Amino acid sequence: MRIRDIMSTNVVSVDEKTLVDDAKKIMEAHRIRRLPVMKKDKLVGLVTKHMLLEAAPSPATSLSIHEVHYLLAKMTVKDIMVKDPYTISPDIPVEEALQLGQEKGYGAFLVVENGRLVGVVTESDIVRIMTRLLGVREKGKRIDIKVSKKFGNFQRIMKILDENKTVLLSLITLKEPEEEDWLTILRVKSEDAEPIAKKLKSSGLDVTYVG
Repeated sequence: MRIRDIMSTNVVSVDEKTLVDDAKKIMEAHRIRRLPVMKKDKLVGLVTKHMLLEAAPSPATSLSIHEVHYLLAKMTVKDIMVKDPYTISPDIPVEEALQLGQEKGYGAFLVVENGRLVGVVTESDIVRIMTRLLGVREKGKRIDIKVSKKFGNFQRIMKILDENKTVLLSLITLKEPEEEDWLTILRVKSEDAEPIAKKLKSSGLDVTYVG
């Protein structure tokens, strides 16, 4: 699944000359926390709700309160925006965007294709789709299996599930820290996973958790 499959395409943006106060109102009206900043049709910056709330002259300023309010009233998003924000292609895989978000500490990405802003995707969008892919929304049971690097383990697992007509909701593999083995996590569509777990064990697989 690619970013274009989950991104929001109705992107609310503002011109670089938009006043900070107006940008705050736009965010409140649309219940969003980020605004792409445009110059004509080109993406030139990004402002967040936090930036807008923090927008103010330095506390060390000698200006009077009236002068401060005057400056704030004239301040535009261009004055506070992040210039040339990081963007991603709509064709990158969802999991790659999730990894990028974790590495860079970003909660959202602007999506650009052929130099045009085409969408925005947030961490919530990615988590929502990953939840779907992992089958978490479906009622089911979890079975953890500790497997070695030997080939054939997954073939055995799938054969047992097929023979017992058990629907596999998701399968995840995780490398065990400081070990050669991998942890395989199955989520199966079943109200009772014990019979399947017993058959997996009898086939020689190391089942470590059922629940």
